[in-house]
Amino acid sequence: MEDVSARGGEGRAGRLAAAAVLAALALAAQFALRPGIFAGETVNSRLATVYSLAHDHTWRIDRPPEAPPNPFGQTVDRVRVNGRILSSKPPLLPMLMTAEYAVLRAAAGWDLADPDTLRPFLVLVIFTLCQLPFAAAVVLFAAALRFLVPGRGPWLFLVAAFTFATPLFGYASQLNNHVPAVAALCACFYVAAGAATGGLTPSWPHFLLYGFCWGLAFAFDLPSAVFPALLSPFLLLRGGVRAAFWMGAGLLPPLAAHFGMMFAATGSLMPVQTRPEVYMFEESLWRHPLGIDGLNEPRGVYLFHAVAGRFGVFSLFPVTLLGLCGAGAALRGRGRPAFVWACLAAFIVLTAYYVASTNNYGGASYGFRWHLCAVPALLLMAPPLFARPRGALFWAAAALLCAVSLYSSWECLQAPWGVCHEWTCRWVFGPAV
Repeated sequence: MEDVSARGGEGRAGRLAAAAVLAALALAAQFALRPGIFAGETVNSRLATVYSLAHDHTWRIDRPPEAPPNPFGQTVDRVRVNGRILSSKPPLLPMLMTAEYAVLRAAAGWDLADPDTLRPFLVLVIFTLCQLPFAAAVVLFAAALRFLVPGRGPWLFLVAAFTFATPLFGYASQLNNHVPAVAALCACFYVAAGAATGGLTPSWPHFLLYGFCWGLAFAFDLPSAVFPALLSPFLLLRGGVRAAFWMGAGLLPPLAAHFGMMFAATGSLMPVQTRPEVYMFEESLWRHPLGIDGLNEPRGVYLFHAVAGRFGVFSLFPVTLLGLCGAGAALRGRGRPAFVWACLAAFIVLTAYYVASTNNYGGASYGFRWHLCAVPALLLMAPPLFARPRGALFWAAAALLCAVSLYSSWECLQAPWGVCHEWTCRWVFGPAV
């Protein structure tokens, strides 16, 4: 008699092996196709903190006039707190970079002020803090999707789309905080999808993992925490007080680290992004914003271009439209409607927050970069589309959406940072500035 559980285990192992192969191919493609390391403001701002922490043992990136200046201290991504200059970036990623730099400095005498050291250091931290988390995100996304899509064909299509046809492929090859946040979110999606479908019997390690990765997502990219927040009821319904306890235990270390570093740097637990006064010192770019940072569009126009216009995830990466179609199918009772609607609600809340509180589409970046954390949720909303077999016309349309997304992904890999260089700006809507 056939062992069904063994067969299911073999199927799971085969799918995870396929996802690992896709992740490895994506990393190889990034190394082969990436034109170089972009060392702009998003990098300099973090390097300024790394240099100060390692050399001066302070979060302040300005130095006394008699000392040699911080080689990265003139970054525009800075704030003034209590008369001293700090980077405006969240503290966790620079702290992890500092840990790597401290080891290399002690063991091999590396010095960030030396250009011969700077490039290999950036290659290393991008690999360890962005590319490896991206590979982990692919495997975790694939594991979450396995609970939602029974068919191997649709599963493989969506995993391949997530790997190669989203902005994550381009951004993972350069330093940023969004990709490690996505890796943490994908761990949360895995546990939540398993709990929502009954495919995973949640135990205390699952609850602990969920809470820890929820806290990591918050520390890397604060607004992204809306996704595990709105998915947590699936775990609470399965585990009750026990789930709440272990999720809280998991949340505590990353939150304590984040708020501890924030207090040490600024004297306040509040992120500097919530304190506009610290940006408004006389030499600040934000006091007299120019170009993409000085836009003042009507909110309706801003919303359109952030979602489906010049910088929209649905226009640049239309394969994510399958998620909206999946939400429509869920209205007819297909798939796992509650899981889909929780993801959709989180996407709406995230979008509303950024449209209400920002005006520059994420600055000089490819697409609306703040939607990177929404990519796995959008594709995890697609499974209700595959609740019944699909014909050749559907797959042809899906392939077309994927082809456009692949082109945008390649464009993003070439230059994830820059102003209005998307094909939507060049060929459809014109530049924003």
